[in-house]
Amino acid sequence: MRFVLLGLLVLVGMATFACTVSKGEVQQAETDIADLPIQVEVTAIQLYEDYESNEISANLKYDGKTLAVSGEVHDFGGGQDQAYYVDLKTGDVFTTVRCHFSDSRLEEVTALTTGDFVTLRGKGDEAKDRDPFTIDVVGCSVLSQE
Repeated sequence: MRFVLLGLLVLVGMATFACTVSKGEVQQAETDIADLPIQVEVTAIQLYEDYESNEISANLKYDGKTLAVSGEVHDFGGGQDQAYYVDLKTGDVFTTVRCHFSDSRLEEVTALTTGDFVTLRGKGDEAKDRDPFTIDVVGCSVLSQE
């Protein structure tokens, strides 16, 4: 039992370390997509299901594209040298769609609360696969909030 708990702690620690997205990466993505139209509209649940069923196909469909992702806010995090993020529910207990925001968008992030239904704009960035428990979208902004 002790080894199982130790293994779980190591896995969680690795996932936490692996999910770091720098502020520079987020700022660059925000600049890259600033003048681009939305290429794909998708729910967080559909995005998760597409990655779950075929990661290669999903990367071709979403990675590097300007996305409008809709879903329910589940959690928040980031700060210091890490970009701020908002996690959207996917229907899976362990996996979220993680939308990373630049410091200039902090006011948008702080206006959200858990349970809000939002549509976020950002650049698909899952091919880097930083964390097995998140699907990353970077350079995000809030398009709508309910």
